Amino acid sequence: MPFLNSGGHDYSGANLDGWGILQLVFAILYTIVLVVLCGILWTQRHHPIIRMRKIPLAIAAVLVLHVYVVLVLIVYPLNGKFPCSAEFWIMSIYLPIGIGLFQAQNQQLLLISRGQQVLLTPDIYKPLPSGKTRWQYYRNMFIIWCKSTKQQDAFEGFIAAGIMIQFLGSLIIYMISRKFSAYGVVSQRTTEELCRRGWEWAPSIIWQAVWNYIAGPYLLWKIRMIRDIYNWRLQTTLAILAGLPGTPLWLAAVYSDSLDGVSKYWCPAMWFLPGLITMQLITVLSALFQVWRSKRQAKLVDGALHEFDIKQHNGTVGPNDSIITTSTKSKGSSRSRVPMKAMEDCLINNGLEYNAFYHFCTTKTFNGENLVFLHRTIKFKLDWRRLFNLLNVSHDTARLRLYREALDIYLTLIWKTAKYPLNLPSQISRDLNALFEDAATIVAANRPSAPRLDSNVTPWDEPTEPFSSAGDHLLRPMLRRSLDKGSATELISEPDLGPTSLDPSDALTDFPIPASFDESCFDAAFASIKHMMWEQPYQDFMKSKRNSAASA
Repeated sequence: MPFLNSGGHDYSGANLDGWGILQLVFAILYTIVLVVLCGILWTQRHHPIIRMRKIPLAIAAVLVLHVYVVLVLIVYPLNGKFPCSAEFWIMSIYLPIGIGLFQAQNQQLLLISRGQQVLLTPDIYKPLPSGKTRWQYYRNMFIIWCKSTKQQDAFEGFIAAGIMIQFLGSLIIYMISRKFSAYGVVSQRTTEELCRRGWEWAPSIIWQAVWNYIAGPYLLWKIRMIRDIYNWRLQTTLAILAGLPGTPLWLAAVYSDSLDGVSKYWCPAMWFLPGLITMQLITVLSALFQVWRSKRQAKLVDGALHEFDIKQHNGTVGPNDSIITTSTKSKGSSRSRVPMKAMEDCLINNGLEYNAFYHFCTTKTFNGENLVFLHRTIKFKLDWRRLFNLLNVSHDTARLRLYREALDIYLTLIWKTAKYPLNLPSQISRDLNALFEDAATIVAANRPSAPRLDSNVTPWDEPTEPFSSAGDHLLRPMLRRSLDKGSATELISEPDLGPTSLDPSDALTDFPIPASFDESCFDAAFASIKHMMWEQPYQDFMKSKRNSAASA
């Protein structure tokens, strides 16, 4: 059996030569490998390190593109058994939609980076549709959606609209062209080879050109200043660049006679394959690598903590053990682990270091909402102690004020109204829903759908530090350690959590506060988020500080 048939792809029958069999084997093996990798990635989709990447969207883009990859790989072996109309739908639907989904997923880096700035403003939760009549709701539905939805969801909505336009346009072309339909009114029926040329293929090329040569380079320009620690910008750049050569090479192969000899064995559509396969593997493997790296660091941390606990139990903790040290055999050196106490001091006592840590989280690790939650939870507990122990306020009024403050945290950072909700274990989320969901539904449904930029987070609050203004993210220290007395002196001013008398227009005036609501309502969530932030982001932050100091 020859490796190459002399006729190549000439529409004369199946090509089961060596080259055709090699393409079939590659298609099968690559499909197995990619499906396994996507399956592993799907099981890790809720991991905090990659949750922000919208893994379901990434997997959908990879699999849609893979349908195109497999169909192209069997064009040569089938050699004419692949109808022109089928190739039209593949080029018009699978490839443009796959690239569109892929570009939507690539936009995540830019949208997440921009979205972290939302945390600097007081208006960071979405309204729920109010109880209007059905006619009023549908009349304003699009406006409400645009103003209240996340940037990611809005962008994906426009992608979906573009996909529908692409499908309808392709359907119209298919129905009116005699090349594909017996009811056509334009063009003429022709051979299988000539069928693959003509104006009918223009929409699929235009769609690809828009995403590859307009949206792609524009995104590269917008993300050029992002310096994340996950190499996400590098992955996005490589994926976009990989998709650029395919379209001009395909056009040259289809419309230029000089490549006819090559096209006999390397079908025109195969010029897309190197870029598409690169895009698929970069997307899947980079995410899996970040999960592996995070779990490896977590394992090192757990081992170091276990070793430290053993030393404490045996009473062998030395003066140099204030910082946990773990050995990294792969690097042949030791790496210092900053203890949890250091991060706690950063959150409570050191406003300047907190601000630097916050900037690091919002620009490099993209989890600033976790740090905001820790800060606001600490403030909530301090306000609880002040209101019940230091201020002359009735018990019912104090509970209502504190419930409002806690509800604000729930609305802006935990519930479905949060633009960037925390990644909490399901049991903790259920417990918090039981405390706040009913009240959150009332408050969010009565919130205006188009709030002013200077509006309050909740209807009853005046802005308080650290959210006094959209640009003020320099957070003041919450406590100052008194060296002479060894005690904590509180610096927070008296909390202004609502009116001292109940307002009849207040939606929560008659709301029954759950009996289980107390100072510890956020303790489980706080412990989970604090450990998550200490385990990697704070270690990366301190490592960055050490590197900056060493290079200074």
